[in-house]
Amino acid sequence: MYQCPHCGKPAITFLRKVILGPGAPVPCQTCEKTVKVSFPDWLKAALPGAAFMVAALFFDSDLAVYGLGLIGLALMIGMHVLRVPLVKE
Repeated sequence: MYQCPHCGKPAITFLRKVILGPGAPVPCQTCEKTVKVSFPDWLKAALPGAAFMVAALFFDSDLAVYGLGLIGLALMIGMHVLRVPLVKE
């Protein structure tokens, strides 16, 4: 669970944080005020993973394409979960 910037109590679950974007605020499970992630923070977390996915387009080997794609996806999810804070709506 991730802390709510409004009340400081658990706000959302891991899965909800993974799919949370800057344009889709969600209510805190405790205080019902909306929380979201900011676009600049979200973008900074997504770019390294996107770079791996773009790099995968330049390979002919299926193993390299799928491997780089999975690394990119894992990096995007990991960066988003660990580095993007929840902010008040």
